[in-house]
Amino acid sequence: MHSFAETYMKRCPNCGQAYADETLNFCLEDGASLVGEPLDGEPTALFSTSNEFRESTDQDIRFCTTVDGIRIAYSAIGSGPLLIRVLGHFTHLEKEWEWPDLRYFWERLAERFTVVRYDGRGIGLSDRYAGEFTEEAKQQDLDAVLSCFGVAKAILLGISEGGWTSAIYAAAHPERVERLVLYGAYSRGAKGRPGYDAEEDEALLTLIRKGWGRDTPAFRQLFTSSFFRADADPKLIAHFNELQRAAADPDTAARYWKSIHDREDGQTHFRKLDVPTLVVHSQDDIAVSADEGRLLASIIPGAHLVLLPSGTHYFPTDRDVVAKVVTAINRFVFGQ
Repeated sequence: MHSFAETYMKRCPNCGQAYADETLNFCLEDGASLVGEPLDGEPTALFSTSNEFRESTDQDIRFCTTVDGIRIAYSAIGSGPLLIRVLGHFTHLEKEWEWPDLRYFWERLAERFTVVRYDGRGIGLSDRYAGEFTEEAKQQDLDAVLSCFGVAKAILLGISEGGWTSAIYAAAHPERVERLVLYGAYSRGAKGRPGYDAEEDEALLTLIRKGWGRDTPAFRQLFTSSFFRADADPKLIAHFNELQRAAADPDTAARYWKSIHDREDGQTHFRKLDVPTLVVHSQDDIAVSADEGRLLASIIPGAHLVLLPSGTHYFPTDRDVVAKVVTAINRFVFGQ
């Protein structure tokens, strides 16, 4: 019997890089799905093209419209209870999905949930937006996406800044929110935390306005470095830098960043919550201290706290950490 490497190889359809590792399914250069190539035949797909595979790995991007007429791009995969990702910072549904480490978390959750991700107004594939990124506008984006599915209730997964938006929505519409999961979130905005530096914040805004859209990633790297540890995969970092550039033009990026950093102390919003809540936070979070996660869990009535052995602020990309988060969410929702 011939070995895999003697009879078969894998090749990236984009860059042409060849691999003889039978366990590797994605290109290490650009993250594209590899195709199998028999040494004495024509290339063939490595994966089944059955409906089951497409449902679990392909995203179908659609659009809904907010009450003020903005088209919001969203995507849904999987089946089961509706779980809506509300993510702060910058998103781009296509760019996020291109890289295996950025989509793995959603694929794992989609094993038991209908996972919905969306780009907020002005960001990613959603309509451009010249107005202010007020809390009301963010609430309208979330409400438009939730309303598309015609279900009585949904689970909100608020990540980082998205935790604030999720909590305010849940407090205002408890009849529409079944459960709340807050990952890397906070109850005290940048201005409400000890050590806030207004001059530093203004300097960062200037950098965004001047350098966000440039081909060099040096300006965007300042922000990337606050989400991923220094030992993260350099190719993942490079891809995330490009995701940020594609997500928003410099003016939009600056207005959005300012809206987040203008938040002060919002503990009163979180104390009003009356839905089951799970707080998940990295122990060594490099952007939002784990103390903010502990504070959050202490002021939300009945909240559960899970601390992760990680320093990543963005949603998890390390597969061991992903497994811990998915297990915690499954236990929180299904009791097992």
